[in-house]
This record gives sequence, structure tokens and C-alpha cells, in this order.
Amino acid sequence: MFGYHQIDKTMDEHIREIADLALSAQTLIILDTNILAYLYKLHEAARQEFFAWSDAAVLNERLAIPAWAASEYLSRVTGKNLESYTPKSKEPTQIKKALENLHQTAALFVDDNILHRTSFQGDRLAYINGFRAAIEELEKHLGVFKHQFDAGTIHQQIQDHLSTCILDSDLSSLCTRAAHEGAARFEHRMPPGFKDGNKDENPYGDLIIWYEILEKSNAASAQFPKVLFVTNDEKSDWVYAPKMRSQIVRDVRKSVGNSAPEIKIIDPRLVSEFKRKTGHPDITICTLATLIEGLSRSNGTEFSQLAAAIQVNTQELLVDTTVIAEVENDATAAPEEEVHIPEADAGNEIVAVEAPAMEEVELRLQYSQEALADALYQVDAPSTINEIIDELKSHNWYTQNPAMLKISSIRDEEFPPSSWFVLGRNIYQAACGNSQKAMEFMGNLESRLAHFPEETAKHMLAGMLFEIYFDAHGQFRETLKFGYAEKPLSLVTKQEYSDVVVFILSKLEPHVGRLKFLPGETARKHVVIISTPVERAEGEDVEEISELNSVTLDGIELMEDIPEPQGDGLWTHLLHTRTFYINRIRERISEELAIPKWALEIETAPPIASDRKLLIPGNRTFDPKHII
Repeated sequence: MFGYHQIDKTMDEHIREIADLALSAQTLIILDTNILAYLYKLHEAARQEFFAWSDAAVLNERLAIPAWAASEYLSRVTGKNLESYTPKSKEPTQIKKALENLHQTAALFVDDNILHRTSFQGDRLAYINGFRAAIEELEKHLGVFKHQFDAGTIHQQIQDHLSTCILDSDLSSLCTRAAHEGAARFEHRMPPGFKDGNKDENPYGDLIIWYEILEKSNAASAQFPKVLFVTNDEKSDWVYAPKMRSQIVRDVRKSVGNSAPEIKIIDPRLVSEFKRKTGHPDITICTLATLIEGLSRSNGTEFSQLAAAIQVNTQELLVDTTVIAEVENDATAAPEEEVHIPEADAGNEIVAVEAPAMEEVELRLQYSQEALADALYQVDAPSTINEIIDELKSHNWYTQNPAMLKISSIRDEEFPPSSWFVLGRNIYQAACGNSQKAMEFMGNLESRLAHFPEETAKHMLAGMLFEIYFDAHGQFRETLKFGYAEKPLSLVTKQEYSDVVVFILSKLEPHVGRLKFLPGETARKHVVIISTPVERAEGEDVEEISELNSVTLDGIELMEDIPEPQGDGLWTHLLHTRTFYINRIRERISEELAIPKWALEIETAPPIASDRKLLIPGNRTFDPKHII
């Protein structure tokens, strides 16, 4: 009950604990009203990642939404006020007005003499007309902000995915109880909700939700002995931040100030009340951002869009203005480039780009043992690049993102090849952990590397490729880190990176038997999907489904026989979870066999549409990994 002045936990440990809780089958997850509201701030792809996660939790009956949270949400629906959840940005309008004012001002003073002192090519009339044309052209791009979020569509998605997990609480009784107890609790600053005591409406909303958490957790304690309450409410009537926390500094565990980032934990009075009600103290509170950051550690590709959206929405990224200016003036800050798809070589033979002799290349691309096993790399050696590497190793988005922005300021500086190699490794691992700025870097890899000196770009790309296949101890990975491999594997098919290919192939040589694709290859892998249409009853209005009979990769079968499942309930479960689309089959082959998607050519027999649902029979499984 005294709370923590110092918590013996690093930020990384805290985030991983949250992820472990969320992934545990013994954890009941409860969502606050503000999480429902937050879905309106996410773009479609990010929402779909959230719903894919929530669907799995709903299927296992371990996701709950308090009835009061649903009631608060309902008030927006009945009040025709769902749009208030959406981020209707005023910035586009403000930008246009500012440009209009600048245009009017320019029309007052700009003349040919002034233009001659600038880089503008043309006379005054051309300048004024060009300025006007630029404003009108910008208007076309700003128009999308008027239609950025459709409240009706988002509401229907929430209804479809989350309506079954609303708690069946007696809100009338809970309101009466809150009205009876709330004033005394708030007067004595008993959490939760006392920070809302001055609100004109619903001052006891948090308290009612707390009552529901207690009741549900107690009723489900045998099945779910752990509870995770996900809320974006970080007021001190729910959580608090100990003054000090732990941090690993140069392999030594030290006590540091708990700030930037800050660990916040549940108020001990809530834990005490929870334990008296349920018989155990295992309740944790976290924000959605912390939850997704943790889940990104276990499977970044499943949460990449959601993680990026959360980071954009989180206004915690404080970056030096000079660094921002450099990035804004950098041509690399562009929309994500298309993956360069190498032209396929004729025939089925594996063909790599031409490369110099191995001995010659290894002389150019040699890295220290500490770089190859970068857990040993000494980031404490004083240099800007080592500071950036150290920050990228933090596994914390809000440390990694500013570090990524600093990279452009050092690209023309001279550092040892091993340092650039390790930087490449850590850019890649930060992207796989869903650091937004690292994901942007990997998404525009070719243009980003083009701004570095040629040799520097090679060292960085070599580090990225090495990180795909080898862990921090220099050992070949049991599961390859393939989340952002598409761009590096595409880029090394270009002749200018042929020496990078030879370097990585020299390291992969002992492991080629475990790989179905090698860096530098351009030959396509042929995937054949064979299916049989499932007959529908006459007049039955259901979507068309085909039964998946076979998936082969260059003639090798990727499906296996398994024992026939028993019971209607299990079959219903399998029907829900064992369906695929063509793109998902491509993704699974790519992820599990480490083959870039651009190298997979899909043929279906008979021909089917890409949105045709494919059902795996109960006695079969699709398991690409079994051929390794």
C-alpha cells in the first residue's frame, strides 16, 4: 500500500510483461470507452489489425467491454455525435489560408528585380500565376482530409467485432451504488475517478467501470487469474509513475529517473480492493500504445499499421528542430517507394547477380567480430553513430524515432565500416519492432541509401541483410527476421550491390540447406494452388467458397494430412480460423520460407478470383515450414 518510489524494472521489461500478459490464455482483457473512441482515429488498415487481434481474444472469450463503456459510447450514437470521435484536423484549412495570405502579400511587393536575386526562372507575372497554380494544385491533395474517416463504417465494424463481449451488468444497480458511495470516495481521494469529481455529467463513470471490473474478474477468476485493463486514461486516479526505475547502462543495471519514457503502474489502493474482491492481486493497467508496442516485439508484422498509426497520434516525439529541418529538406522524406521487382531469369535455375571474386569482396566488406555478434558491440565508444545505435537498441519507439531522424545528419561523416554495418542491423531490427521512422526508412530503402556515399550504403545494406538471417550473437536464426526483407532482397539484385551479395552468401554458405531463397536470386518460385468449389444448396445465399486441395512450391507439396477433428463445435472453430485467401497463402509462404513475395508466381487451378475464400479441410493443414 505504500507504493513504489523506485521500481526495479526497465522500460523494456515493463513492455514485455504487458505483452506476455496480453498473450497469455489466462489473462482477461478489459477495454475502456476511450479505446473504442480511439478506433475512430485509426485508418482502415490499422483498425483491421486491431480487430484481427480482438477477434482472437473474443474467440477465446477473454475480451470484455464494461456495459458502462458501451453506454457511454451509445450516448454518442443516439446523440448523432460519433463524428466527435474522429480527428477532424483544421490544419489543411489553416495551411490553405496561410498560403492565400502569402500569395496576396507577394502580389504587393514581388517584382522582377527581387526575382532576379532568387533562383526563380521567370518574370513577375509567371511567379504570381505559378504561386496561384501551386495553391490550386495543393487543394486537390488537401481534399482527402474532408473524408478521412467515415463514422458510420467504423461504428459498424465495432458492432460486428465487439458487440458480443459487452458485459451483462446491471447498470441501474451500479449507478445507485456509485451515487451512494462515490461522494465519500471522492472526498477522501479514493481511486478511481476522483479526478472526475468536478464533472457536470457522469462523474462516477470510472467508478462504475471499476465495479464492473471487480465483478467480472471475481466471477471469472478460476478461468482467468490475471486481468489487463487497457485504457488511455493515465490520470492519477488510475495509475501513477514511480520517481525512479531501472535501466541497463553498458551492461550494468542502474537506477535512473523514471521519465522519457515513463513507466506508469496501477494505484496500490486499487490492487488492494481488487485482491479483497477476487482473492488475487493480479491486475495491470496499460495504454493501447504500450500494449501494441509490446505485441510488436512478438510479431511486428501483425501490428505494423496499428503501431505506426499510434506513433503518429502520440505527441511525445520531441525532436531537435534542426534535425526536423534537415529531414523536411531531405528528398528521402517521400511516400513509400514501390518494391523494385527484379526481372525473372529464364529457366528454373537459381541465378544470382554477377559478383566479384570472393577474396576481392571480402577485403572490401570485412566487419569486426563485435559487429557480426552485435550484442558485443561497444556503443560507449564516443561517436555520434554509436549514440544513434545505442538509442536504436533501446527497443522503445519514442527513443528510436528521434534516433532515426538523426541519421541524415551523419551520412557524409566517416566512421568505421563495422559501425555502419551495425547501424544497418539496428535500423532493420527497429523496423521489425514497428518503430515508425525505421519502418519509413525501410519502406523507402533505395532512395534513402542513395543519399549515402556508395561504400557506406553497402555497409548498411550488408548489416540489414545480416540481421535477417543472424541473431545478436552471430548465430543463424531458427526463425528468420523476415518482416522487412522485401526491399533489401530486391535491392541486392542490382549490380552496384553485387559485393554485398557475395558477402552475405559467404556467411550463409553453411546454412543453404535450410533456405529456399538466397540473396541475389532473381528466378521466380512457382506456386500452384488447386481447389474445388464447394457446392451450395439451391437458393442458398452465401459467399462462394472453395476447398483447398493442394499448394505446391516448385512441385513440392506444402499441405499435410492431419487427424480428422471431432465434434461440431471444433469444426465450427476450424471453419472460422482455417480459411485463406490467395494473398494470405502468398504471405504465409513468404514469411515461413523466407522468400520475398515478389519472387512468388501464383497459379490457381481452376482459375479463381483473389477474394475467393479457400477452406482447408479438417484432415489437412497448410504448413510451409515442414519442407525445410
